[in-house]
Amino acid sequence: MTMIQHIQKELTPLYQKLNSHHIYKKVDDNNKLQTFMENHVYSVWDFMSLVKFLQNHFAPSSPPWKPREHKDIIHFINDIVLEEESDHLPDGRTMSHFEMYCLAMAEVGANSDKPFSFVQNITSTNLQEQMNSFDLPLEIQAGVQKTFGFLDSHKPHIAAAAFCFGRENMIPNMFRELLNKMNISKEQAPLFHFYLSRHIELDGEIHGPMALKMVEILCADDKQRWEEALTTAQDSIQSRINLWNYIESIL
Repeated sequence: MTMIQHIQKELTPLYQKLNSHHIYKKVDDNNKLQTFMENHVYSVWDFMSLVKFLQNHFAPSSPPWKPREHKDIIHFINDIVLEEESDHLPDGRTMSHFEMYCLAMAEVGANSDKPFSFVQNITSTNLQEQMNSFDLPLEIQAGVQKTFGFLDSHKPHIAAAAFCFGRENMIPNMFRELLNKMNISKEQAPLFHFYLSRHIELDGEIHGPMALKMVEILCADDKQRWEEALTTAQDSIQSRINLWNYIESIL
């Protein structure tokens, strides 16, 4: 059994708990969808910081440019950034997935101004103070702090583990469950359905396998790195379960 397979086996109970969460079928009217999106949107945002951290590691943008190792990973991470920062809507417009999500929020009457204003005004210092100033629920703050804690470790293998197991390999099944169980039709929330379907397509069929390879490259034969990768993966998935628990409690 490879180390990747070992981690996947260890994570199976957490993934099962996440994928069987009651929240998916509780999103059964427009008001509950609004509440769900107004709280989930911050996870859509902090995902981009994970992506940018990894892009800076594999393909730094500061001059002078030099050829780098792992060309397939560079292509992979740049491809993700391209899609996450400048994907196409069904009508041909181009925007980031965060902006797409905010547009989907506005489409169903959710408050998209607050998260958009938060992101527009956020800086790299005093994140906790800024979240408090926007009156973000403590449960949301905990999830964002967890993500930025991975980045503050300045260890690429930790960021890669959070990105791989806590996002790319987690999202497809999670969003399938939401699409299958929520009682909100495509006609009621077309952009939200498009957003979910787009991530199932990209993360499940394209990004997931390459994310696993990135973790393998960064951990290599280092036992401590693999242990940290497993702990990070467990923390990432549990963080999402905690967020789902909170959102379910206020639906």
